[in-house]
Amino acid sequence: MPPHRIPLTIEEPTGVKRENWPVRWGVPFPRGVLHSADRVRLRNPDGAEHPCDISETARWPDGSLKWVLLDFQVTLNPQESAVYHADYSQKTGRPEYSSPLVVTESPDDIHIATGPLAFRVSRRRFDLLEGVCLNGKPILRAQRLWITDGAGVRYDLSRGQTRDVVLETHTSQRAVVRARGTHGASDGRACFDYLVRLCAHAGLPWLEIEYTFINTQDDPHTEIRDIALETAVVLDGKKVGLCGSGRKLYESTDPFYFYHENVLANYGVFAGSSIYRENGEKVEGVGIYEQQLARGWLDVRNAGRGVCVSLKDFVLLYPKEAAWKDDRITFSLWPARSEPLRLRQGMARTHAFMLHFHDGAGEDARVGELAAAYEDPLLPRNSDWYLQSGALGPVFPYRPHRYPLLERRLRDLTVAARDARSLGMLDYGDFVNASSGSQGGFSCNNEPDRLHGYLLQHLRAGERIPWQLAAAAAWHAMDVDTVHHTTRDPIELGGHRIHGHNHVQYDAEGYPNVSTVPSHMWTEGLLEYHYLTGHPRPREIALGIGDCFLKMVDAGWAQPPYHSAWHSARDSGWPLIGLAAVYEATGNDRYRRAMRRIFTAVCSAQHANGGWPMDLFFHTGFCPFQIAVCLTGLARYHETCGDDKARNVFLKGIAFLAGNAMRFPDGAWTYVTAPEYRGTYTGDSPTEPLAYAYRLTADKHPLRQSLKGWTRNLDLRASPRFLWALDAAGLLEDG
Repeated sequence: MPPHRIPLTIEEPTGVKRENWPVRWGVPFPRGVLHSADRVRLRNPDGAEHPCDISETARWPDGSLKWVLLDFQVTLNPQESAVYHADYSQKTGRPEYSSPLVVTESPDDIHIATGPLAFRVSRRRFDLLEGVCLNGKPILRAQRLWITDGAGVRYDLSRGQTRDVVLETHTSQRAVVRARGTHGASDGRACFDYLVRLCAHAGLPWLEIEYTFINTQDDPHTEIRDIALETAVVLDGKKVGLCGSGRKLYESTDPFYFYHENVLANYGVFAGSSIYRENGEKVEGVGIYEQQLARGWLDVRNAGRGVCVSLKDFVLLYPKEAAWKDDRITFSLWPARSEPLRLRQGMARTHAFMLHFHDGAGEDARVGELAAAYEDPLLPRNSDWYLQSGALGPVFPYRPHRYPLLERRLRDLTVAARDARSLGMLDYGDFVNASSGSQGGFSCNNEPDRLHGYLLQHLRAGERIPWQLAAAAAWHAMDVDTVHHTTRDPIELGGHRIHGHNHVQYDAEGYPNVSTVPSHMWTEGLLEYHYLTGHPRPREIALGIGDCFLKMVDAGWAQPPYHSAWHSARDSGWPLIGLAAVYEATGNDRYRRAMRRIFTAVCSAQHANGGWPMDLFFHTGFCPFQIAVCLTGLARYHETCGDDKARNVFLKGIAFLAGNAMRFPDGAWTYVTAPEYRGTYTGDSPTEPLAYAYRLTADKHPLRQSLKGWTRNLDLRASPRFLWALDAAGLLEDG
């Protein structure tokens, strides 16, 4: 069989030269096409085979590969685009790639050499990076990371219990060390767990540190005064500090700091922090109107070499502070000058650093450019292949020339989401409900799986704004919205919190003492983010949510009759959707059995008219949105498990959803059929299951029925499915 080529277009977005820049990205394959990652090769724009590590991350039910992960490096000029190709054929085996990356392990430590860099990681007393050398000469002595609680007790990462330090990844392209443990005080007390990943890249003089603190204290809240990372450099002679924004740089031989307490600007060239001298005086002539601000990186050098530390999303994750004095660079993740942080039990937050070690002056070493590039990953794109592969289900293809107005609306949805997003260390990656009164002011925790919707739009159109929204939503879901520790009901451990003020609502939906409920947990977006990035944590979190679903099913939740009178079949629909994604990712039969239990209960509760009722006081009504969620869950159950009975139950429900029983005379869906709730349902969310119905039957009648009251108020999750069906049926018109 001749090789098939998948073009992957890579654009340099930042305006800086990328030299041997790491790219790690997932590529899907249709069912039955590929059975071994050894049959995939990467070719550069000239057609030559390009060094690339390729591994499998997901399989179809027939055993063929569904997703593979490409890990390689590229060189691009500023704002240049290049087309690489992933080839796949019957030929197996790729050549061994020579790599300067060398890893040596012992019971006591792990030594890693990238070529220009060499460093040590202790397994006995983990303390981040130690003894870093650049081109054979020491440049970083040690790092310290600490948390100070509300009583002023300092807990150092190095004083806590080191649970494990493992070499998680070692390929020709990268080495990743993962460490877990607790922060400890001098008297032996512990405060918060940590999860750290150190990533080194072949041939490169910079490293990545990903640090997560996890509130594992038993108190409902823990007060924190400060969290800081200190890097002690080895630089002789006179030292110079450097920071800046874009082409505007600030340099000083005197110590300085920059601090960001609240948002100055949401995004773009105006985002940044004011700069202060050590005595607290603001540096005059440096500010927003001059566009000369600090952008989250700080470089210190002597006459010959230097170290630059950069914190990703410094401004967006405020409050933050970075300071330089003598041989110390200190980044405060929660500055002592801010009001104390009151962190709820079970919450976490991740921060990502780049440490760039260089010869020459900071400006000559392009430290600001590389720090800016670190904020903007390179994202290979090919919307046609990703959608045609079937790995994402039926999705409306990107057709701006045929449907310019619809594409404009979808694009504008992501821009509006960016402009309305929440900012700050705990809020970034989420948004606040825009309603007023009793329904307003709470954190939405990305209901209903906005991450999934952002990823669909990014893969459709290749735009960066939905990707930025997706990355922020993914980390918010993994850190803030996930219950990492609880002394309440163990059923909530590992689950995803329902929306609420400051991201938490206990006694949620009438379930006592918990903040997780089956109607507000999602795994699809997390697993898709894992398949695209290769990062292991979203998969781990998604599986934890799957296990939380299992506990809920065992407790009788997620099955009618529902605990909350005002709830209906979405309490079963979302668990079916979430469990189906986890089952596909693992093949673990526990998840399939739980889906079967939910389906059996849902089947028994289906009304004679095909819907699922909800009780509102004495009135029994029907809600199109909740029924549509249940139908989407039934579609995923049928698709995943092949249960023929589910097909019949699903199509009966589709007939009710598309019929007139839940509509106004003008065709629009009513929010709920109960008189008090008969408002026009303006969103597109009830339309999602119609795509699977059309794929099963090719029946256009439900689609025509739905068009009668279609508001065209699009939804990033449901609309790409609905629009696909309308387009495939020849019923879609622009406008």
